[in-house]
Amino acid sequence: MRLRLGIAYLAAAALLAPATGRASELEATSSTQLNIQSQWRAGATTEVVPLYEFLTLTGREVDIPGGKLYFQVDGWGAANLGSNPWWNGYTNTGALSADLNLAWVQGRFLDNQLRVTLGRQTIGYGNSRMLQLDGGALQLVIHKMVTLDAYVGAPTTQRFTAYGSIFSAAPTIGNLAVGGRLGFAWTSWLNVGASAAFSWNDGAATREDLAVDLRFSPVSWAYLLGYLDWSLFAGDYYSGFGGQVADANLSLVFPVTQFLQFTAEYTYSVPSLALPYNSILWVFSDNTHQYVGATARVGLEQFKVHVPLDFEVGYRHIFEEWSTFGSTDTGGNRYFLRATWRPTKTTTVGAETSRLWMPDQGYWQARAFASAKAYGFTGTLDFQGYWFDDVVNLVKQSIIGSATLGYDVGGGFAVVGALQGGSTPYYTSYVNGLVKLTYNATYRSREVYE
Repeated sequence: MRLRLGIAYLAAAALLAPATGRASELEATSSTQLNIQSQWRAGATTEVVPLYEFLTLTGREVDIPGGKLYFQVDGWGAANLGSNPWWNGYTNTGALSADLNLAWVQGRFLDNQLRVTLGRQTIGYGNSRMLQLDGGALQLVIHKMVTLDAYVGAPTTQRFTAYGSIFSAAPTIGNLAVGGRLGFAWTSWLNVGASAAFSWNDGAATREDLAVDLRFSPVSWAYLLGYLDWSLFAGDYYSGFGGQVADANLSLVFPVTQFLQFTAEYTYSVPSLALPYNSILWVFSDNTHQYVGATARVGLEQFKVHVPLDFEVGYRHIFEEWSTFGSTDTGGNRYFLRATWRPTKTTTVGAETSRLWMPDQGYWQARAFASAKAYGFTGTLDFQGYWFDDVVNLVKQSIIGSATLGYDVGGGFAVVGALQGGSTPYYTSYVNGLVKLTYNATYRSREVYE
């Protein structure tokens, strides 16, 4: 284990060769997991024993001409040590599986006002929808007020499948994607931006979106958040400007104190327009979700009661599922209440309940949860129950529960177990279990050269 990490450490350290007046940092993180778990496949349950290896190498503050260099490589590999077949994803590579999550190098110039990133990376600004990309990205800041972000490359696919595969789990499919965001910020009062996202698969468009985002906070006790994503593609299916809105939300937040906050919100989304145009899931998601609501969160400490107990109560008015943008046709209502108690920094206990009423279906829901960490042990409990107004697959309730327990053995080793079971409209009863042995190691090195 240490030999493996040592080789990776030395390989990356070669990039941090001494240079005059340089301070650089290299971090190597390794995690090994041996799992014993049940796998449901082809109507039967079998036991599999996959061994996983996760490795991350990160470099920071490396001097290069005119700036600093940063890099990161993050990936994993797995092998099934059991004799039973192991189903490990759509491509099902058999006993072996692997993927590369990140592999990028970034140059920072002009006192960090200019950043250029090359390689496999995640784009998280504007309307990119956390796009994972093999390509390049640029960020430019002008006088701390104007920002320009842009990217170009190929959307990645899991497990090294071909670009543009319609079986990819990525939210953007294709072999070319471009986009970016132009933003303007003025003190802490205003931050507004306009963004675009386009992608193609062999010349055929798979995404064409324009968006605007807003944060307006003229006072410390209130701020307004807004977002609107407009799909050019939707014009082929829906009429009017509103029919082309793929996603919109507006929130007014009043953070009165640390223990008292009020929020009013409106949300409209078309799930199918969040998918690539060639996705096989379009037929299952071609509808709308629209609601307006409000929540309030208050802690007992707001009233000088020194008990770390918080309450959250909320209401949502749900509009007709198939209604158009801005419609007032009533679909239903949802009420919810949650209480969370944190007796220590590492312990949480809570309960929640909700009521959903819809014309075609509704339910009562209850949940209890807890987590704690002490004496080397970490454990969680979670129980949920749903009681339906009308039967679903001949049953009127769904009850599930899960529990996990881990113990830090020491020396980087930990033993973790998980158990889940219940009765749902899809299973008369079921129980799943998993036990894994993990090894985690982190090595940091900081070199300063005069």
